[in-house]
Amino acid sequence: MDVLREFDIEFIKLKEGEHHFEYQISEPFFKAFNSSLTGQDIVLSLLFIKSNSMFTLVFDLKGTIQLDCDRCLTRIGLPTKSKHTVLVKITEHPKENEDDLMYLSPHDYKLNIAQHVFDFLYLSLPIKKTCADIGLVCDPAVTDKITSYIDVDTIPNDQPERDTDEEDEDE
Repeated sequence: MDVLREFDIEFIKLKEGEHHFEYQISEPFFKAFNSSLTGQDIVLSLLFIKSNSMFTLVFDLKGTIQLDCDRCLTRIGLPTKSKHTVLVKITEHPKENEDDLMYLSPHDYKLNIAQHVFDFLYLSLPIKKTCADIGLVCDPAVTDKITSYIDVDTIPNDQPERDTDEEDEDE
């Protein structure tokens, strides 16, 4: 967990106003979360805006995430770019945190943003991750093996898949 300490922000030491932080996200970061993902040149630019009883954190993530293709299991590098904002309110009566709103007590002096960074990286990924996302073709040996075991109607790549409802309306 020592890897994640670099993501601690001791806001008590910061003056009111804008503060900029930059982090390099690397393989030890993903290992700390027991993730199969790895990062390549992932940069987090964080804008931390401090006011009297509230903070605004603007996360700007850019880089390439290494992951396995969902279809052929080839390791691919998927470019990612995302921007997220989280509000942090300081209150005597903290409530349960929400997706983009956190509550801290006046006695807290630091904030760890590692979990937010990890979540935002995962949210930036498409649900289905394939070689086609980066302009490659899946390993034919693997896809042929899969299609030999299951009954799959393959559609040529140059023809878009049509919705069956659209076909019924044409007739």
